[in-house]
Amino acid sequence: MMLNWLPDVNLVDGTLVSTLRIVVFAGIVALLVSMWRRWRTLLVVIGIAVASGGLGWLGAWLVSDVFNVFGVSIGAVAMRRVGLGFAELGLLISVIVVAGSWRSWRRWVALLVAVASLCFTALQVNSTFGQYPTLHAALGISKFGPANDSLLRTSDLSLGDWRGRHHDLPDHGTVVSVHIPTQASNFRPRDGVVYLPPAAVADDPPQLPVIVAMTGQPGAPDDMFTAGQLQPVLDAYAAKHDGIAPIVVVPDQLGDAYQNPICVDSQQMGQVETYLMQDVPDWISHHLPVSTESSQWTLGGFSQGATCTMQMGPANTARFGHLFAISSEMQPNNAPEAEMIDQYFGGDRSAFVAKTPLGALAQHPAQGQDVLLAAGSNDADAQAAIAKFVPVAKQSGREVQTFISQGTGHDWYTVRAVLPPIIDALGNRLGLADQEEPAQTWPNVVRATP
Repeated sequence: MMLNWLPDVNLVDGTLVSTLRIVVFAGIVALLVSMWRRWRTLLVVIGIAVASGGLGWLGAWLVSDVFNVFGVSIGAVAMRRVGLGFAELGLLISVIVVAGSWRSWRRWVALLVAVASLCFTALQVNSTFGQYPTLHAALGISKFGPANDSLLRTSDLSLGDWRGRHHDLPDHGTVVSVHIPTQASNFRPRDGVVYLPPAAVADDPPQLPVIVAMTGQPGAPDDMFTAGQLQPVLDAYAAKHDGIAPIVVVPDQLGDAYQNPICVDSQQMGQVETYLMQDVPDWISHHLPVSTESSQWTLGGFSQGATCTMQMGPANTARFGHLFAISSEMQPNNAPEAEMIDQYFGGDRSAFVAKTPLGALAQHPAQGQDVLLAAGSNDADAQAAIAKFVPVAKQSGREVQTFISQGTGHDWYTVRAVLPPIIDALGNRLGLADQEEPAQTWPNVVRATP
């Protein structure tokens, strides 16, 4: 069809964004220049624009940092872009009002530019976080087709025995959508996404390590591959290691893009923890060529998914030998703390604390489990969480490694920056490589072992 290209339109920095930027800038300049002889009116219009921008910035700050509607701050850049968008709309609406008759070209130009400004502001805010790179992602439409039965199979072949044979492998891994049903839980998840490295699609795949990864909220399992760009990272790793890389399974821990079940079993949103800790691992073990050893299993995530990782992972050392958390929060967050304790824990504060990252780390010894923690240098909250997690994790016997992405915040740019060194570090721990790549391989990421 002629519009097959439409779902893949770049919403971050492509032609659409550039075109809207030119239309908005040129339109506003043309309108202001056309009014220069009516200088009093021009001053009023500019004054309204400045006031509107200030109100827009103030509203964004109140929603983000005072009322904490999103659980995390949207950051200074997003606030500025919201303020600029309000300034543009204030200016354009005031031009529409003072333009007089609808026969005036100024009124029609201002109206058209206002529509363009709304779209441009939305795209600018989106580009701050890198959340929706295409219309596919923005509309919640998965770009990955369902897995066929030939891809879903187990293996008894060890990786060591597999390495000694000749294999005809594809150059790239395969990403497919899968339905991971609920067996022990009554949670209603959306379809998950699976990455199979070249070795996993061989005629005789070996038992491979597996990573169970969770996206942020709002979000969908696709996000780890669209916004996070995980497939190129894994393909690059596989290319350096004879087609071998971890299998990655991204289940749905939300149920809905804008729902946050805080990764606990509850009457309100279902048995999410049971789904993630029982149903998902059981499905993986019966449908994919993965190792049965906990040392070959990793649990990880970004933002809300990272918080879930730190809530559940420490209590499940028998299943997950490794954890990684990118931009984790200090605790689950979908309402004020007192309200969460009342709704999800029957008013029992100690039960709530046990399901926070710090509580989980403190209560469960390492049993050989290690933790990789990451954040953006502009994400003060996530860095503060790391500073508190590290001593508690070490006290529980866990080895800890940290990754700080320079110049990024609580966004998918941080995820893209830290995933390559995290996958590299995990590969070393999983026995896929003898040592980690040198630090200069990723100059914008500061690694440390506290």
